[in-house]
Amino acid sequence: MPAARGGIAPGFRPGPRRSLTARERVYPVGVIPPCLSRRHALGLLSVSAAGVGTLAACGPEDEGFGTAAPLPAEDGAIPLEDLPENATTLVNFGGQQPFVAIVRGTGEQLTAFSGYCTHHGCAVQLAEAELDCPCHGSRFDAATGDVLSGPATENLPGVEIVVEDGVVRRA
Repeated sequence: MPAARGGIAPGFRPGPRRSLTARERVYPVGVIPPCLSRRHALGLLSVSAAGVGTLAACGPEDEGFGTAAPLPAEDGAIPLEDLPENATTLVNFGGQQPFVAIVRGTGEQLTAFSGYCTHHGCAVQLAEAELDCPCHGSRFDAATGDVLSGPATENLPGVEIVVEDGVVRRA
């Protein structure tokens, strides 16, 4: 059968036209675009270096306690008299999770909870009636361990302690 005018076979019906993709509009058919130019590679390198520097500056240099270091518990214990009444004190009991916030009422009335933020585990610091996370700004009530503001969403977990012969120890 002879071809119709324009070289199209008789009975041929073109389908719907497809629009070109962004890549097809920029690069002609058969041309392979470059993967990464030297300019873009150097730009990514400088952005990456700035990001690493920013992340390094995010963490506290002082383990989160500022200038007020927690009381050290010699041999895993601290005298009850070293904990002021009606106050919260941060104590370093040593071990894997050493920092504990101990709330003392009057006498031997004690409550304790973890000294680590529930958001990303940074050591909190005591700031008057609050425990503040220096890493991301979470704030906790120093008397109860309840979240006052995030990004932390969970209260500080309780820690078991015992008082024996005027000495406080982790249970």
